[in-house]
Amino acid sequence: MNSLAVITGATGGIGGAIAEALCAQGYSVCLVGRDQQKLTSMHAELASCHTGASVYSFNCDITESLQRESLVQSVMAIKEPLALWVNTAGINQFGLFEGQDEQVIMDQLAVNATAPMLLTKTVICAVDKAKPLQIINVGSTFGTIGYAGFVAYSASKFALRGFSEALGRELSDTAIQICYFAPRATKTAINAPNVVAMNQALKVVMDEPPIVAQAFIRFLQSRAAIGYVGFPETFFARINSLLPSVVSKALKKQLPTIKAYAVQHQG
Repeated sequence: MNSLAVITGATGGIGGAIAEALCAQGYSVCLVGRDQQKLTSMHAELASCHTGASVYSFNCDITESLQRESLVQSVMAIKEPLALWVNTAGINQFGLFEGQDEQVIMDQLAVNATAPMLLTKTVICAVDKAKPLQIINVGSTFGTIGYAGFVAYSASKFALRGFSEALGRELSDTAIQICYFAPRATKTAINAPNVVAMNQALKVVMDEPPIVAQAFIRFLQSRAAIGYVGFPETFFARINSLLPSVVSKALKKQLPTIKAYAVQHQG
């Protein structure tokens, strides 16, 4: 019997690539997303390519309490043992903070931080804590390095990282492991065209989703509590925790370019 992995945000670029990689590793996968058409298509594709594993899919808005409860109940009814839960669902809105609508700010915090926290709570209340389970929250390097133009997004990912660290310590006397995995910029639909253009202007490397997925598999197998993807981002994350003023000075040089592209987006 295969182990079961649940992936929220499975129809997104990173979530879809992780689901594909987990299938290739022999997991049965449960795809979770809000777009039924994309879920159906992805379900069919994975089922045809990986006949040795089961594929399940659930349409779910994780910001809705009743839908979270229904999702967890459905997952617990699956006969294959739950071994891995991956929270990848997320949204991002680039722009200068003072010009962003209140709802845009609230939505990023709700989807990126509050919803995965509450979903994780529902999961850990439903499982046997004596049985091994990895819960991996997919964050961002912006969850360690606060970045201009991504203020609310950074705040949401900082929250997710702190949540993962604190809950991991709270559950350290159980068989449940809480982890945090932080990709750098990735070529997905979450990035608006002006973000891609800005990254090109700043010479920021953007990884393809399959590259991130392979890094995720290595992280999963390492059993580490926290993992970052890419250099120099990993280096800057460490420096930022020790000498934030050094990173602030380096990033200030990018500010005119960031503001130019942010104003283009909000204007």
